[in-house]
Amino acid sequence: MRSIGRASNMTNANELIYTSIAELAPRVARKEVSPVELAEATLARIENLNPRLNAYYTVFGDELRAAARRAESEIVRGAYRGPLHGIPVGIKDIYEYGCTTCGAKPLENYIAEKPAGSVTKLIESGALIAGKTATYEFAFGFPTNESYFKPTRNPWNLAYDAGGSSSGTASSVAAGLAYAGMGSCTGGSIRWPAQCCGIVGLKPTYGRVSRAGVYPLAWSLDHTGPLARTVTDAALMLQGCAGYDRADPASANLPVPDFTAKLGRDIRGMRIGLLRSLYDRTCDANIRGPFDAAVKEFERMGAQIVEVQSVSLTEAQAIAWPAIFAETAAVHVDNVRNRGNDYNPHAKLYVAFGLLVSGACYLMASRVRAQVRDVGTFMGMSASQSNIRRHTLSVPGYQKWVCHFP
Repeated sequence: MRSIGRASNMTNANELIYTSIAELAPRVARKEVSPVELAEATLARIENLNPRLNAYYTVFGDELRAAARRAESEIVRGAYRGPLHGIPVGIKDIYEYGCTTCGAKPLENYIAEKPAGSVTKLIESGALIAGKTATYEFAFGFPTNESYFKPTRNPWNLAYDAGGSSSGTASSVAAGLAYAGMGSCTGGSIRWPAQCCGIVGLKPTYGRVSRAGVYPLAWSLDHTGPLARTVTDAALMLQGCAGYDRADPASANLPVPDFTAKLGRDIRGMRIGLLRSLYDRTCDANIRGPFDAAVKEFERMGAQIVEVQSVSLTEAQAIAWPAIFAETAAVHVDNVRNRGNDYNPHAKLYVAFGLLVSGACYLMASRVRAQVRDVGTFMGMSASQSNIRRHTLSVPGYQKWVCHFP
């Protein structure tokens, strides 16, 4: 059997770190780059930068090297699995896999009995698990310098927060400590850290990616999905983790399409819905300017921009927050009563808010949410629209005042 090339004579390890998955995959398949090479480059980067970034809680060094050797052996004998084969990725530490802390003191010694459903699918696709990435406590407790687990820092400026709650995944991917990673999103926890760290965050359709084995925040709103450095890489990650899972009651039993099939196509004639009423009165000019410029660029490229009537931001929050607070309280109330001193103060406050939501309020909010979704006024999706545009944040520098480190 022919071995695969190594960094010493094939490529520069630092250059490899920022090569996209889409560019690496064919080189791995052609045996020009080894999964062992990628694993060693990733581990070296983690060792060098993680002490400053706090992006990983747990690094599976020995396990990653062993998995990389197995991947190399499979590829050498012609058993190449696809674009993720031999690619090191990070997993947010609310997914069950090995040591799973959820960023919380009460679970600091918890070891998962089996991997989360989507992690299993990634491994079956050939991905290598580099480690467990940092998260806000239980995916909602804002970190501070007093938190039990150190806050994750933004690789572009260590004084800034990386966004959250998928903070470690976003920071690690942006800094080259992983080629991509998994996060979760209930109220923005994939898209916000992606925005803060300058990468791509993809919140899949509800039910597209299994949530089995992922610690819940608000089960009617929780989504799991990837973060990556390019749109194509995010699509490849989604390809690897999507699919039906009977262990998740909300999992969609539908075929998984080729998510890269339509990338790079001409957008001439595409109808793009613009949810202007969602942000019109709340968006800062420093955000609004670049956003409007992007909309104009889509028009220049031939897309048709269609104004879509939607609820306002205030109305959207009034619909979503009762469910988030109440469902969070339902998950955590017993633990807070029994081990409240081990919880982040912000997390405990979240639970307290949830206990104030009445059953009637929860049901009314859920009913309105269903009505908004069904008529399509919030998402703006109808047969005439093929895409939706809105910005992730309405305030510039949000990452600075949420958690500003001295």
